[in-house]
Amino acid sequence: MGTQEAATARDAVLTRDGTGTRGRASGEVLLGLALFGLYSLVAMLPEQVREHAARRRGEAVLALERALHLDVEPALNGWLAGHPVWRALADYEYATAYLAATLAVLVWLYARHPDRYRTARNAFVLLNVAAIACFALFPVMPPRFMGDLGFVDTVRLGRTWGSWGSPVIEHADRFAAVPSLHMAWALWAGVELARAGAPRPARILNGAHIAVTAYVIVATANHYVLDAVAAVPLVALSVVTAERLAARPPAAERVPAQDAFFLAVESAAAPQHAGGVIMLDTSRRALGRLDLVRLIGDRLDRLPRFRQRLEGGGRWRRPVWRDHPAIDWSWHVTERDVDGMDGLRAMIAEIQAEPLPRDRPLWRMILVGGAAPGRTTLVFLMHHVVADGVGVVAQAISLMEPAAPGPSGGGEPAMPPRRRVREALAGAVGL
Repeated sequence: MGTQEAATARDAVLTRDGTGTRGRASGEVLLGLALFGLYSLVAMLPEQVREHAARRRGEAVLALERALHLDVEPALNGWLAGHPVWRALADYEYATAYLAATLAVLVWLYARHPDRYRTARNAFVLLNVAAIACFALFPVMPPRFMGDLGFVDTVRLGRTWGSWGSPVIEHADRFAAVPSLHMAWALWAGVELARAGAPRPARILNGAHIAVTAYVIVATANHYVLDAVAAVPLVALSVVTAERLAARPPAAERVPAQDAFFLAVESAAAPQHAGGVIMLDTSRRALGRLDLVRLIGDRLDRLPRFRQRLEGGGRWRRPVWRDHPAIDWSWHVTERDVDGMDGLRAMIAEIQAEPLPRDRPLWRMILVGGAAPGRTTLVFLMHHVVADGVGVVAQAISLMEPAAPGPSGGGEPAMPPRRRVREALAGAVGL
């Protein structure tokens, strides 16, 4: 691992970037293809086995709509079938608008609202998976396949290119009526545009798209009114589920396999930690243990491994990183005095031979006096599961680098201990 990798790798670094909210575009495309593949598997189910049940359910939906006085399909479909221009427009709207609008919203979220994209995409995946499950378990014949009841298949009549059931997509699922995915996609787009704060014209345009879609899916006899109604709870449930999943605390990070190797080979006779030694010039200002404790405490937010310990794991399972409830500063940061450089070397050899206990964060700092006049030595140990030698140096540099200057107020800095550490580091004579 080089210096750059030590300063950026998730397991060796100083700040953990866990805020990524969108994957690569290629991965998103593959996910979309996987959804279409799942739909295709359902469409490949034998139609002869499903047709009778689908017809019976379609008639049941019509009967329920008559009882509720919602059976507007025959009137709308009859009028549209007698007006060729409007019929062609409706057919092509049915074939293309839902797909174009959904892709536009997905791309817009991916490019402009990456913080929102993953949750929105998850809701979209959930609603599609739920709908496909309905198609498989509850096939319903759409009105356009029940010509004996007076419905006109406008898609076939107008030979609409690219629509479900047309020659281009001849093998689409014929019994995927409930719920209406056209309506579900349009409603999903409306929800996500609103939640992402899209410009008002875009939301108004999508509102018109929802209204037109509701008319078209019924007038073309592709769906029943209740199909559109069924899309509402489907979208609501999918969005709420995705939001709750996004609100969950992130899963614990598992130790990568290449780093778990050092845990597997470690023994009492062969500790697996790396370390560094920094010789600080403290001839002008003393540097004490409490100064170092305060500095580290102030920067724990950027040093995740300083506040995490290993948990779980076994012969076939790698452990995970968990936040440690309380840092034992009396163990992690200590002070010692030695007699010259020979004493420093002996002390380093002693602590280097001791494995770091795994019931706490895997690091340790020792502030050593007496190695040389006017010098204080900082000995830094960190387990190899966190970082290699170069990574340890990167951790130490990040820990002691000067903080960004705050607003000028003419007063003294609020944290004198940090200033003393920086002044000592400025006079470092060895690393």
